[in-house]
Amino acid sequence: MTDAHLTFYDTSRAYYASYYLQGFHELAKSGKLQIKTAHSLPARLMPAIQDADWQHLLFAMVLFKFQQGDHEWYFCIDTHDVNSVNATNHTGGYHLPLLQSVDVYFKVNYNPDQIEYTPALKDFREKILSVSQFFPIRPESFLSLSRRLLLTPTLFGFKPGINYNVPYKNYLTDAKFRLRDLKNFQPLEQILAHRATPKDIDVFFVTSFRHNSRHVAVMERRYQVIKKLFNAASLNTATGFSCEKPLPEKYAKVFYPRLSQESYLETLARAKVVIYTQGIAGCLSSKFGLAMALGVAVIGEPLENNPELLVANPHLQEQFSYSDPDDIVERAIHLATNSEKAREFGHLNATMFDTQMAPRPTAEYVVQALQKFQFSDPQSSAREIQSS
Repeated sequence: MTDAHLTFYDTSRAYYASYYLQGFHELAKSGKLQIKTAHSLPARLMPAIQDADWQHLLFAMVLFKFQQGDHEWYFCIDTHDVNSVNATNHTGGYHLPLLQSVDVYFKVNYNPDQIEYTPALKDFREKILSVSQFFPIRPESFLSLSRRLLLTPTLFGFKPGINYNVPYKNYLTDAKFRLRDLKNFQPLEQILAHRATPKDIDVFFVTSFRHNSRHVAVMERRYQVIKKLFNAASLNTATGFSCEKPLPEKYAKVFYPRLSQESYLETLARAKVVIYTQGIAGCLSSKFGLAMALGVAVIGEPLENNPELLVANPHLQEQFSYSDPDDIVERAIHLATNSEKAREFGHLNATMFDTQMAPRPTAEYVVQALQKFQFSDPQSSAREIQSS
């Protein structure tokens, strides 16, 4: 793969792109890939990127061109949680113009059932592939990502949103988010070093509180778990809702001080067991990836998206099979008091991360998937890639 070239189009927030960029840069260090960052828009994707009805989703869409020999592929990594296709829905989902324009569309929260049930997605199902969940890290392309501080996206004809329900405002707002992201990121090796942290917290479940109406049911379900953990007086737990705004009165008593990224990692790594609950639309969040990376045992709700994880890694079925708050807390406490089993799960989770989910194996998977699509029948290639 010595003649392989990758172009990253810096149209997204670094928060969502950094993980995948790190993987490609690790391939580049091995001499298998050359990589560059571009701020101009590719002609082929320009109409999709500039579509005013869909620009608000660009902040979490990571865009690339891959070239090898006489072949080139345009692809994106969609890190949104939701599986809907709705330009007026500012809560995330598929970017339909990009789905129509790219050669391969990698989806972090891949749900094959939703694709089959959604006509706008079903027509493109052969080029929609699953890809590993991410969490923000400091990539080796730190300097090239810093150029966005000087080169505002409007110079190149597009206005990406800043976050969910937050459209592009102006250069200063965009630069503030970029600077904050780059300042707070930690290198992957620094994150993985937390695996050696002594375990002095029995159960960890600190989660963000969302005030949006669409989060009501999820927040109530999480509250039931938190409340039951509060009653487990014999255990040392870290649990509660974190929020920059005041919590509603009902939840105020379970407030947990907001943690910086570094403090969150340090606290999470001290846990014998982490409780995991689904996000909106059953999504896998970055908290899942962090728990796997740190090699921590987990008890939580079923994984509705990325079903191939369960097939390829049966140890996840034992950890992610509980929907009732009583069952979740009971299983978490049982595992926290069974150190040998907790260590076993933690080791399996860390091994899975290192071999399948870490940035480099994720980048290798993406490249292999692209090559299979180019040189094989797309329909049979999609089935082969999803089952591998």
